[in-house]
Amino acid sequence: MNPNEPEPTQDAGAAANIEPPGAEEAAGAEPGFEGADPRPDGEASPARDRAKADEAETGPGRQVVAELQARLVQLEARERELSDQYVRLLAEFDNYRRRTRQEMEALRLTAAERLIADVLPVMDGLDSALAAAGEEAASPLGQGIKLIRQQLLDVLARHGLAPIEAVGRPFDPNAMEAVAEGEPGEGAPPGYVVEEYRRGYRLHDKVLRPSLVKVAAAR
Repeated sequence: MNPNEPEPTQDAGAAANIEPPGAEEAAGAEPGFEGADPRPDGEASPARDRAKADEAETGPGRQVVAELQARLVQLEARERELSDQYVRLLAEFDNYRRRTRQEMEALRLTAAERLIADVLPVMDGLDSALAAAGEEAASPLGQGIKLIRQQLLDVLARHGLAPIEAVGRPFDPNAMEAVAEGEPGEGAPPGYVVEEYRRGYRLHDKVLRPSLVKVAAAR
């Protein structure tokens, strides 16, 4: 070693070991990671979402979506069918209930009609007794018969029975039956009822028994 050469200093050796700026970053960077997504692991990225969407549209996911849509169409059709059936059943039940109520009402009226029709001859007998009593109708016995007749008529009226008013009214072929013809000028215009032989009755606006009457003839 030449004594005239200067000895290397420690500073020179340290300078030799100094690396240029950015060398560590360059050395630590791995190839292929340039511009990598800085999102944490597990966080979805737009590119990944698009890839999954494309896979769902083009792969097995597409078939699943088609099957679900077909199943939805079937369920909607079934729901409409059940709704229509419910509406029809409800309408049929309403008709059945209305028809049953009408039949029961008709049966009730028919039963009352038969009973009242059988009682009407009793009314006729009381009327005949009062007519035959004459002046005796004012006696206590006659008054008792009148009271019984009125009570019976009130009971039947509560079940819908009403007498047909005939004398002094125009002849009604729907509620009256002409069995005699009066002479003109008998105190009533032509076509009017002059006399009643048997009283008629209505039951709930239905003619239960027509009146037997004499009608004034035309002049």
